Amino acid sequence: MAQQELRTVLAAIAAYDGVEVDLLSRLVVAVRPSKSERSMGVHRQVDELIDLLKADPVLAVGLSSYVMRLVQGKRFYRVIIDQGMPGEAFWYELRRRLAYKLLPNQPEKGTIEHVLTNVFFREGDAEWVGSVEMARCIELLELLGGRGADRWKHDDAPVVELLFSAKVLGLRISGKAFDSGVLRMVPEYENLLNPFVALGDALNEHLVGVQQGTISRKVDEESNRHVNVLITHCQELIDRAYRNSSKHGMGFQVNQRLVMMRHMLERLAVTLDALAIHPDRDGRAHTVDLVKQLIRFNTGSTRVLGFVDHSTQVMAREITHHTGRAGEHYITTTPAEYARMFRTALGGGFVVAFACVFKAWMSTLDPSLFGQAALYSLNYAWAFITIYLLHLTLATKQPAMTAATIAATLDRGRGLPEQEHYDDLALLLARVWRSQFVAFAGNVLMAFPLAVALAYGWNYLIGPDLFAHKSSKLLGELDPFLSLAVPHAMLAGIFLFLSGLISGSVVNRSIHLRIPERFEQHPVLKLTMSDRMRARFAKLYAEHAGGVISNFWFGVFMGSIGVVGVILGLPLDIRHITFAAGNLGLGLVGAGWQVDTYTLVAAILGIGFIGFFNFIVSFGLSLALAMHSRNVPFTDLIDIGAAVWERFKRAPLSFFFPPRKEVASPILPDPPNAI
Repeated sequence: MAQQELRTVLAAIAAYDGVEVDLLSRLVVAVRPSKSERSMGVHRQVDELIDLLKADPVLAVGLSSYVMRLVQGKRFYRVIIDQGMPGEAFWYELRRRLAYKLLPNQPEKGTIEHVLTNVFFREGDAEWVGSVEMARCIELLELLGGRGADRWKHDDAPVVELLFSAKVLGLRISGKAFDSGVLRMVPEYENLLNPFVALGDALNEHLVGVQQGTISRKVDEESNRHVNVLITHCQELIDRAYRNSSKHGMGFQVNQRLVMMRHMLERLAVTLDALAIHPDRDGRAHTVDLVKQLIRFNTGSTRVLGFVDHSTQVMAREITHHTGRAGEHYITTTPAEYARMFRTALGGGFVVAFACVFKAWMSTLDPSLFGQAALYSLNYAWAFITIYLLHLTLATKQPAMTAATIAATLDRGRGLPEQEHYDDLALLLARVWRSQFVAFAGNVLMAFPLAVALAYGWNYLIGPDLFAHKSSKLLGELDPFLSLAVPHAMLAGIFLFLSGLISGSVVNRSIHLRIPERFEQHPVLKLTMSDRMRARFAKLYAEHAGGVISNFWFGVFMGSIGVVGVILGLPLDIRHITFAAGNLGLGLVGAGWQVDTYTLVAAILGIGFIGFFNFIVSFGLSLALAMHSRNVPFTDLIDIGAAVWERFKRAPLSFFFPPRKEVASPILPDPPNAI
C-alpha cells in the first residue's frame, strides 16, 4: 500500500513541470514513519523510496528536476539566522508560537522557508529526518543530483549564503553580548579581554579570507580553528554569567538575551562547520548534515514547550534557589529544633485565632464586593506578615520552601553512590515530614482553644449573635464529604506555591536591581536620614522584602478568591488547616457545643484532609518546579519513594518525632557561584 502511494506520487511529480510544493509535501507524508517506527528507528518508507528511484530512472529524473526547480537559486540564510530562533520578548514570542500552532506561518513563496514550512510541517519531522542513516541519505542525494560540500567553490551560492549567515550571526551576537545588562552579569569581562571582542575580529577576518579565496575552507585551517575556540570561550562566558546570577540576580530580559546568544553561538558553529571542508569525510555527508540542520531550525518555529523550558529554567532555578535557602530553616534535625518549631507553631496558631475572629466579624458588614475582598485580604495579610516578622511558623508555608531544598539536595548528591544518595534523601524527607507534623500540631493546638476562648470573650462583651448565626456555616464548610473542603484546600495549596514563587522572585529581583544599595545611597534620603539609619533600612529590605511581599500577596489571594468566584459564578473559596481549626472552635461555641456526632467527626476529619491537601499540592508543585529548574529527572521520585518506604518500615517514629541521635544532616549549602 505504502509503495503504491509512493509510486503514484512520484509519477505525478515526473509529469509535473511547475514549482508548487504540494507534491513534495505529499511525498514526505508518504515516507514519514509512524510513531512506533520512529521509536524503533525504522525508516521503511525511505528505503522503499530509494529503491523505487533506483529501479526507475524516469521517476528519479522527474523528482530530481522537481526538487531543483524548488530550491535552485533560492536563498536559505534566513532559515539559519531567524527560523526557530527564540525572541527576546518572552511573552510576545510565546504568543507568536502559539499563534503559529493554530494558524501556521506562511513565508513568502519562492523562498526556502516556504518550501521547508509546507513540506516538513510537523514538529517531529526534524527528529526522524535526522535519524535516517547517512549512507541512505547520500544515496538519495546522488539520485537527486546533489553535490558534496567539498565541491562548492568560494563564489558558489551555498558558500555565499553560509558566509552571509555567519556574518549576520556574528554581528547579532556582538550586539547582545555588549548589552549593559549582560555585561553587568560578568563585570570581569567589561574590557577588551571579553571573548566576544576577539570573536568579532577573528570571525570577520576568517569570512573575508574565505570569500576572497585567500583562506582555505579546510577544517584544520588556523583561522577556522581559532574562531571555534573563541566560540567555546564565549559559551563559557555565558555559563559564568549564569553562575554569577546568585550574586547579581538575573532579570528575565537578561536571561532571554543569554538564551538567544547561546542559540546564536550554536548556529554560528553549525554554519562554520557546514562551510568547512573535512578531508577525511565524504563531502556529500556534509551537504546532508546542512539539509538536516535547516529542517531542524525551521521546524523549531512552532515549538512551545521547548521554548518555555529553555526560557524559564534558569529563572526558575534562581527563584527556587532563594526560596530553598529559607527552606533549610524549616527542617528540624535535633529534639531542640523540633521543640523550637513547636513553640513557633503555637505562636502562629495564636495569631491565626485572632484573624479567624476578625474575619467572622467582617462577614457581618455589608461592603461592596471590592470592599469585601479588600477587608478579607488585609485580614489574612496582617496575620501572615505578623507571623513572618515575629519568626513564628505557619505550617503550610513550609512546603514551598522545603521542596526547593530537597531538589537542591537531589542535584548536589548526583556524584554520590546511588544507595547512599537515596538514603540521605529518605532521611531528609523524614525530617521534612516530622517538621510539617509538629508545625501542624502546634498551629492546631493553639488556634482551636484560643479561638474558643476568644469566642466566649466576644459573647461576653458584645453578645452571642455573631457566632450563633455563623456556626452551621463554619462547621459545614469543614465537612470533607458534603462540602467542597478538599478542592478549596487544594486551591489554597496552589496559592501557597505561588507565594513561594513570589518570595524567590522578589529576592532575585532585589539583588539584580540592587534595590538595597539604591535605598542606602538615595540622594534625598541622605538629606533626611543618617548613614546608620539608611544602612539599617537597606538591610531590613534585603532580609525581609521577599517574605513581607509574598505574605501580603498570599493574603490577597486567600481573601479575594471568594469574590472572584461570585463574579464568575463559580464556587471558589479556600480552606487552610490553621484557619479551619480556629473556625471549628468558633462554630462549636456558636452552637453551644450542641452538635451531632457526625458533624463533629466530619469537621475533625476535614481539618486533617485540609492540612494534607494544603501540604501535598503546594509541596508537589514546588518540588516539580525545583526539580525542573535543576534538570533532575522525575523518574528519580520512584527510587526516592522506595527509599522513603524502607526507612519508614525501619523507623516509623522518626517521621513524627526526632530520635535522640541521628546522622549528620544531608542538607548542604549551595556551593559558591553554583549555576
